[in-house]
Amino acid sequence: MLFTVIQIALSFLDILGLIIAGLLGSLAVSGVQSQAPSSNIQRALMYLGLDSFTLQTQTAILGILAALFLIGRSLLSVIFTRRYTFFLSRRAAAISARLTARLLSQSLLYLQSKSTVYFLNALTSGVQSITTGVVGTLISLTADLALMIVIGTGMFIVDPLMSIASLLFFVFVALAMYRLTHLRARKLGDENMKFGVKSSEKILEVLSSYREAVVRNRRSYYAREIGELRYKHANTAAEISFLPSISKYVIETSTLVVALIVSAYQFILYDASRAVATLTIFLVAITRIAPAVLRFQQSAIGIKSSLAQAESALELVEAIDVVEELDLELPKLDLDHLGFIPAIRVSDVSFTYPNRGKKVLSEVSFSISPKSIVAIVGSSGAGKTTLADLILGVLEPTSGSIMISELPPLLAISKWPGSISYVPQDVLIINGTIRENVGLGFPNLEDHDSLIWEALSHAKLDQFVRQLPKGLSTEVGERGAQLSGGQRQRLGIARALFTRPKLIILDEATSALDASTEFEISRELAALKSQATLLLIAHRLSTVKSADSVIYLEDGFVRAHDTFQRVRESIPDFDRQAKLMGL
Repeated sequence: MLFTVIQIALSFLDILGLIIAGLLGSLAVSGVQSQAPSSNIQRALMYLGLDSFTLQTQTAILGILAALFLIGRSLLSVIFTRRYTFFLSRRAAAISARLTARLLSQSLLYLQSKSTVYFLNALTSGVQSITTGVVGTLISLTADLALMIVIGTGMFIVDPLMSIASLLFFVFVALAMYRLTHLRARKLGDENMKFGVKSSEKILEVLSSYREAVVRNRRSYYAREIGELRYKHANTAAEISFLPSISKYVIETSTLVVALIVSAYQFILYDASRAVATLTIFLVAITRIAPAVLRFQQSAIGIKSSLAQAESALELVEAIDVVEELDLELPKLDLDHLGFIPAIRVSDVSFTYPNRGKKVLSEVSFSISPKSIVAIVGSSGAGKTTLADLILGVLEPTSGSIMISELPPLLAISKWPGSISYVPQDVLIINGTIRENVGLGFPNLEDHDSLIWEALSHAKLDQFVRQLPKGLSTEVGERGAQLSGGQRQRLGIARALFTRPKLIILDEATSALDASTEFEISRELAALKSQATLLLIAHRLSTVKSADSVIYLEDGFVRAHDTFQRVRESIPDFDRQAKLMGL
């Protein structure tokens, strides 16, 4: 609002510049004709305190004043435009941060409802389109509209008929161009966003499945698909860039036509002094109005295009507007977790995914005591990972409740950060150092090298890291390209142990390890029993044989919860699997 008012106020500097330019033109003609200036000109000179000066001095001062007002207005406009552009860019960054905080407050289901590229586009270029593309352009559009009104009013006072005719002509040209281009701009903006998202998705797809692409001989297919999408994206981007050029050439031609008509009209009907004065005002006004009309029309197109590109961000804002954003205050690294009890109580929990009729989990109930090792087993599709997600708090039960240390999972995590850790089957390895991967999400990691070495030791990865030339500072490459599958999993285990958690949940966390390494890590984890509760989700029964108790899931129901041997005795299928594995 402030910048809009300032831009409107600057328009009055143009009016002052136009008036002085008109005085200068009339005074110059009077001087050339060796005639005294008209009474109106003399009163204006007296008001400005220039009546006692010579003609040459008067024209010089008027020329300088006109230049100061007109050029000064442009310079001030540039300064304030820069200020509000930076302001809006910073607002875009703040909005992106708040949207990210709210997005991360959503459940896992919502994060899985859209593609990663969709969220990436919404949080970055989408938000930027809203702020600088829509709001920023609206400020410019309002300022240009005010400029046209103010200058048009001044022209009307000088010559009503010519000003009305000129303004109507420019308005007609602008409306015609807007009518011809705004629908196209909206469509192009929408297509540009879609082609950009699709091409990014394809690039991520082939990079993430490179081995499969090689084996299936699909690299040429991806190269062609990505090329076609980028070609379409380039076409829409080029056409969006070209649309303003059409308006530019039309406005330039219109300006020349209006200038010629005004010149002819003035010299036919009036004497040279008035004709030159009026013509000077009109020509200077036209040099201001024509670019303003062009910018106005381009701004309208730009808003249409930006709205299309901002659609994903606007959808995201609407979808998560009622969600509370995360507290951005960073908790300190807590290694004691005082008051936290590593006990889990699951009471009559059922869960159904949206748009699915069948329950994934049905009235699941069990309790896990502190400092015990419990394994959850069952065939694929039994609901093991879903149950783990519910315990972690990334999903909410359709019915029933889950309590950790007598609090819902997310409240327990918030109250005792670092007390609960999780190791997924597919560990995310970031493109950074070993230190950054172990301490993922924590700042100032150089101050915690002893903790990192401790975690690596428990994960049986410390000897490997000590042999590396750069040790903890070794870059592991994108997705851990410099590491083996087993080393990536062990790095994930080290990450989970970094905060000395009291409750550790491992989802197939040793599936990529050889038998010897798996045995060593299992023994190391078992040694943590005196300090923490371990919840294991595993297909390989050798991993869970030494667990204190085993929970057997089948079709979403808990069929057994007892020792390994007793579950074998009560569940024939489990016993058959154990025998197949030589147990």
